[in-house]
Amino acid sequence: MNMPFDAKSQNTANSRPERDVVAGKSKGLITLPFMNRAKHRFPNKNFPRVVLLQGPVGSFFKRAQDHLNTNGFDAWRICFNAGDRLYSRSEKAMNFSGSPENWRSWFSAILKDNGFDAVVLFGSERLIHRIAVECAEQCGIPVLCLEEGYIRPGYVTMELGGNNWRSPIAGQLPPRSFHSPRKDGPKALPAPGSFSAMAWGAFQYFTIRALISTPGERRLFHKQKRTLLSEGFYWFKNYYRKFAHVGRNYRISERLLEHHDKRFFIVPLQVHDDTQLGRAANSWNNQKLILKTIVSFARNAPEGYQLVFKIHPMERGHTRDWNFIRQVSALNDVKDRVHVLDGGSLSLLTRHSAGMITINSTSGLSALHHGVPLAVMGQALYRHKELAFCVEKGIDLDKFWLDGFVAPEAERHRYLSWIHHECLVGGDFYAKDGVEAAIGALRLKIENALSSKTLPAEKSARIITAAFGQAKQINEK
Repeated sequence: MNMPFDAKSQNTANSRPERDVVAGKSKGLITLPFMNRAKHRFPNKNFPRVVLLQGPVGSFFKRAQDHLNTNGFDAWRICFNAGDRLYSRSEKAMNFSGSPENWRSWFSAILKDNGFDAVVLFGSERLIHRIAVECAEQCGIPVLCLEEGYIRPGYVTMELGGNNWRSPIAGQLPPRSFHSPRKDGPKALPAPGSFSAMAWGAFQYFTIRALISTPGERRLFHKQKRTLLSEGFYWFKNYYRKFAHVGRNYRISERLLEHHDKRFFIVPLQVHDDTQLGRAANSWNNQKLILKTIVSFARNAPEGYQLVFKIHPMERGHTRDWNFIRQVSALNDVKDRVHVLDGGSLSLLTRHSAGMITINSTSGLSALHHGVPLAVMGQALYRHKELAFCVEKGIDLDKFWLDGFVAPEAERHRYLSWIHHECLVGGDFYAKDGVEAAIGALRLKIENALSSKTLPAEKSARIITAAFGQAKQINEK
């Protein structure tokens, strides 16, 4: 950890670290907070203090920290590996290296002893972030969790406490009092070049992380540990297939739309190491979903209907699901009725489909939008019996092909409008124009969280009020 060198330093972007400390050693990151070697480890607090953990690949959190520090906050960053450090400032940054257990004890001490008011992170299902949320909740500190937009493009997700199945509104319907139309919610902000910017940021992040990170830092990597060479090969295959399969994807899509309109089911596959395929998946993964879906389809779907698997764009170079799908289809005598796509518009296919089957992909919201039957296997934001066909056991799927239902249009639109108002903001994490909008929305979200939470000390209330430049009613009960 890089520690501030002077307890009397003012809140500026020039607070310089003193030295690195590593978990588990006498001069380590973990031991220092408990050894009372110094009474103050951070500058005096004159503004609301925020800590940013891991963010999206690229410079989003680096730019967000700069913005917060110039707009009434004392923003700090914790880096867990060389990739994080690539996209962070050297000032107001701390490095952590150690076990999950050490991370829990160290982060709890940091929050309790240094007056942090809010935590910001991207990807609430990462191990370090699950631990951070638990620590912050014990301290009564709000955690703003960021994620890719539930609805894309043009939106990103920002919620307090968690995202997806951990969202504070997961599995719920809007309250009876909610009637705001979607047009009154946040506006989409298209950001051309977002995928290319994300891909370039990911290449730099994972390359530097793989080459320079210490052995202790590797213990907390949030993605499967592939070699740098193999990862580069997979992404080369991704780009090759993206262009090589254009004609094939177009021909299959055209045939489906012209000859099987409303007579095919779509199955969007997810990234195999997506954190949403962890505990939230109810033990399902892509392979189990493929096997169960094809077997159930062959036995129960109406004659002449088709089944379409859509490979995730980020999985195009990594997956071998093509071969598995073909093998299972041939064994069940439906090879000519099962198709695989790795490009094209999922929204267009969904609109013309007879239904969608997913583990817990946010693509399920597209099915709700277009009014097609939706079967959900895992825990998802929208898993509710009045919105979707909720599969408890694999055998339940056998009923979906004939008995899938669609919620009334008014209820679906009211639910989607609620999601827009509660979870989404216009912007992007990667493309320049979208980044600026998302950072502005992030600052407002933090301000609102700090203004609405109960603060025990009048001093904290005065700091927040002064920093935001306006009188805000703080509940100090």
